[in-house]
Amino acid sequence: MVFFASCQQPLQEAKTDPVLLMADLHCEAVTLRKARFELADEIRFSEDSLIQLQPTDTIRLLLEQKLERLTPYKDSIVTRSLELSHVIKATLDSLIEIEFKEPEQRSMFDAALSTELAKRGC
Repeated sequence: MVFFASCQQPLQEAKTDPVLLMADLHCEAVTLRKARFELADEIRFSEDSLIQLQPTDTIRLLLEQKLERLTPYKDSIVTRSLELSHVIKATLDSLIEIEFKEPEQRSMFDAALSTELAKRGC
């Protein structure tokens, strides 16, 4: 089973620094995307096995139970991904409107964010 977590930064520091805040959100989004892809592969493999392999009743039951266990996990990842996308959009809109009105400010922010993401590896 796949697990996801957000990048770790001191919470207070991330709240005051828009670069750290956006880096945290970006890293969490990347982690969620990887978790979604891994989960989709696992679901697809189980469904394909049910269809193509004509498994015995025992194996069929195990695969069906596995799919049932994965559904709530899939739902939670989808929900968290949608929530996170709204948070990222609202945060960026707010930052652009309040802190980075000028193109050169936005360019400096983009460069600082790219540097932070490269440092974190996400």
